Amino acid sequence: MPGPRIGRLAAFFGAAALACGTLIAAEPDERAAAVGKELIAALGGESAWEKARVFRFDFVVLREGKEASRFRHAWDRYTGDYRLQGTDKTGAPYTVFFNVNTRDGKVLVNGRPAEGEARDSLLKSAYTRFINDSYWLLAPWKIFDPGVILAYDGEKPCPGELPGGAVCDVLRLSFGETVGLTPKDVYWLWITRDGRRMVQWQYVLGGAQEPPSTALWRDWQPFEGVSLALEKEVIGRPVVLAFENVSVSPRPDPALFIPPAASP
Repeated sequence: MPGPRIGRLAAFFGAAALACGTLIAAEPDERAAAVGKELIAALGGESAWEKARVFRFDFVVLREGKEASRFRHAWDRYTGDYRLQGTDKTGAPYTVFFNVNTRDGKVLVNGRPAEGEARDSLLKSAYTRFINDSYWLLAPWKIFDPGVILAYDGEKPCPGELPGGAVCDVLRLSFGETVGLTPKDVYWLWITRDGRRMVQWQYVLGGAQEPPSTALWRDWQPFEGVSLALEKEVIGRPVVLAFENVSVSPRPDPALFIPPAASP
């Protein structure tokens, strides 16, 4: 979860599948498939997803109401081109320009090219942030990705902040042994029966024998027909994950992914 574990979330899917794969690619059980298709339709539908090309967002971690970290993302889902902006452990600003399919690119720290181990470390970190941060934003759209094992896990009362008596269908996501970086992760998505909205998820990472962590999904907003939840509150911890400066565009914007000239 947020903190040392946050970087492990959602490392299960291939970047190419995330970028351009069709939504309906796995073979879940019939009940899970039906609920999942209704969820995708309620979020805007497969057609809207296919048109969504360039995503931009800030991934912000709030601890006890104060900003602990912020990473700025830009992603061309069609080409795999990516730009990540953040600060390193010393507080130095950096920007990584790379491609999620090749995982290669250019790194600037304080406006100057990084080389060697420093470059390699930030490239690796940027790819991990892509996997983690984009999944916190896009998880409901990825339930039918290749390698995802989708199962119906029953109906349960929705979280207490919803009207009394509200019922959620729960989908369980697990993954094939060869899928991604952490295939033993398991997720449970809680989806309202009325309106088909994802209101929380629970997860256990790396096959750990422990109770699942829980986060509420709130503040759903449409972007070019694609609905996204902009706030995730972690239950039992003073942590909120917020998405700010979000935009989705069907049009390419290659200038976003071209490194500027290095500072003298």
